Amino acid sequence: MHTNNAGDNIAPLKKPLIYVIEDKSFETVNQYITGAELKNQAGIPLDINLYLKIKSPYEDELIDNDKQVNLARPNIEKFFVKDVYFFKINNSKISSYKRILSGTEILNMANIDDKCVLLYQKVKGNDYKVIELSDNVDLSEEGIEHFITKESNTFTYTVNGEHEMTDKKVLTPNQILDFAGIDKNNNYLIQLFEDGSKQVYAYNPEESIHMVCNGLIFITAEWLEIVDIEQYGNECKEIPPAKSFRIKIDKAYHIVNDRYISQEMLISLGGKPNVALYDVYKFLNGNPKPIKINQGTNVDLTEKCLVRFVLQPKEQQDGKGNRQEFTLPEEDLETLEKMGLQWETLSLKTMWLFIYDYPIPSGYNVKTATLALMITSSYPLTEIDMAHFSPPLVKNQGRINATANHLIDGKTFQQWSRHRKPGQWVQGVDNLATHLSLVDNWLINDLKR
Repeated sequence: MHTNNAGDNIAPLKKPLIYVIEDKSFETVNQYITGAELKNQAGIPLDINLYLKIKSPYEDELIDNDKQVNLARPNIEKFFVKDVYFFKINNSKISSYKRILSGTEILNMANIDDKCVLLYQKVKGNDYKVIELSDNVDLSEEGIEHFITKESNTFTYTVNGEHEMTDKKVLTPNQILDFAGIDKNNNYLIQLFEDGSKQVYAYNPEESIHMVCNGLIFITAEWLEIVDIEQYGNECKEIPPAKSFRIKIDKAYHIVNDRYISQEMLISLGGKPNVALYDVYKFLNGNPKPIKINQGTNVDLTEKCLVRFVLQPKEQQDGKGNRQEFTLPEEDLETLEKMGLQWETLSLKTMWLFIYDYPIPSGYNVKTATLALMITSSYPLTEIDMAHFSPPLVKNQGRINATANHLIDGKTFQQWSRHRKPGQWVQGVDNLATHLSLVDNWLINDLKR
């Protein structure tokens, strides 16, 4: 007997057994194997009849899926399918155990993406007919069926979930909007990708988009009329596409209608007729140092964290007021503006604010001095502490207590060690103006000692 319905508990053999399915050799250390296992190994569908070859004059034996076959017989067992159908596609010969195949099945068996090609079947007279994906083809007809594929001449895509179709291999964002009946003056196109990323075509509506056979996904968004750059920059939020931008130059606001603005235009908008005499600095949220914009450079107003612009004369007297290496809060800038004194911010080992020609009350050796204040990176969350004067102060009468001289920016400064008590600095209340009030009190009170 070639078959056996027992043997589930037979131990594995030491020497592999060889058997053949459809002219392909296999081996196993198990003595028994089921018809379903044989079919799975050879890629034969379970609903196809599988036979065991028997020597003449006996008939070949049908092997049911649940039947166990004894492979330990003297000869190599050979299994086969009686009804095998062949077809050719693009000169490749493929076998099928199914008599009737759909267009999709024919392409899949040839490992061809059914979304990217058109399938044709050869008919008499060297003509070809289109086989749709859902069409069925009978492979039992006389001769071997021949198929060819051609690249699809139509492309599908979606816009806001609506299916669209084109025969053009390349489209622009504006064309896609037009074909979808969407107003391109109030909307822009966004392409979505499988990895979750996206491409925004708001500012490049004529860029070429190469269509693909398996479809692209697009959505649209409405243009904003105006975006406040300072508002978005203070929160470091991504700036959405807009028709106009509100920007701040020094203390004034301006509306511009282009995403890009030149360094020269910033100077002109800032009210400086001679652009050659000024430099432009941009301030970014989170970056204490202003960034100089070189002449001839265009600034992208959609740059993340961009807050404002400042104009500075290229030449200043005595070298004062020309350096701004970190930014101060807006309220501190207003304080300095009201004082009318020249000032600088400098990043040395620490950050310093220098206020030049700071008034010193009568009773000291000088009427004005340079005041240096140390600014921590966490200011204004944390306090401004102490004060430093250059040249060092000397009272006309008496001695100044708790001072020490330090070299700052190449000059000798006198440090006044005056401190608030713990908890006296109030965030949101205290700032440069309140600290300068303390400095003035220190100067006056020390004269009374």
